[in-house]
Amino acid sequence: MSKLTIIMYHYVRPIAQSNFPGIKGLEFDSFKSQLDYLEENYTIVSTEEVISAVLSDKRLPTNACWLTFDDGYKDHYKYVLPELLKREITAAFFPPVSAILQNDILDVNSIHYILSSASNAKKLVSELNKECLRFGFSEDQILSNYRNYAVRNRFDNPDINYFKRMLQHVLPEYMRREIVSGLFQKYVSFDKSAFAKDLYMNISELRELIDRGMFIGSHGNLHYWLNQLDYNDQKKDISDSLEFLEEVGGKTHNWIMCYPYGAYNKNTISILKELGAIIGLTTNVGVADLQRNDPMTLPRMDTKDFPT
Repeated sequence: MSKLTIIMYHYVRPIAQSNFPGIKGLEFDSFKSQLDYLEENYTIVSTEEVISAVLSDKRLPTNACWLTFDDGYKDHYKYVLPELLKREITAAFFPPVSAILQNDILDVNSIHYILSSASNAKKLVSELNKECLRFGFSEDQILSNYRNYAVRNRFDNPDINYFKRMLQHVLPEYMRREIVSGLFQKYVSFDKSAFAKDLYMNISELRELIDRGMFIGSHGNLHYWLNQLDYNDQKKDISDSLEFLEEVGGKTHNWIMCYPYGAYNKNTISILKELGAIIGLTTNVGVADLQRNDPMTLPRMDTKDFPT
């Protein structure tokens, strides 16, 4: 078979009893139940089996399923790894470099925790728009942005999607960082470095994942929307992530790229091929067909698409 169901995970932890019960993620008990379902209905394959299928057209088992974990969270070491080992399952993990090496909480995660802690999306939109006015935006510009980005998607209502997009890539980076930092300190924590240490894995934990048979791939350095960068900036970000993979003992020959936010363009694909990548993972929704899909743009399913 050439069909492959690739499942994408992010936060996996006991959420309801945590300090941030509003964070959007998968309860650890639900994760265990979902693995029960997947083991009963699918054949969970290793990353090496997927690579072999791409390189040599080796057939995958019927109902093949591949587990992928984005963003390098401590959850993956503390909760996911022991459960996978108990079941003799392997998976692929994709940590962004800056979060691991610099104890720098990614803007995407800062935004998640702001939304979780503030809970009132309309209030956050109002605060964001006031900040835009302070930076010199006109009312018409703000209204135009709201019309363009306040759009419902699979998981977020229009206000939340607007808040995320404005602070992920629409506003200039210097504005985004100042606004996100201020809101994070107001609603979440004054100590971002300590927060990051608790949120992400460290190098020794990543190395242990590899020692235990897990696969570590690239998720970029700074977790940018790569399609928003020019060719040279994209290449630097991706090259930095390869240096990091080499440092932790990850695969840098026939390696795998997981696009932050699922964002890429023709330049991204060209750079990846030049640097020896063989698989690229998107956030496009669907079951991958290794005979028909470009291996550099494979679709994935979200954990929410499966019973828990």
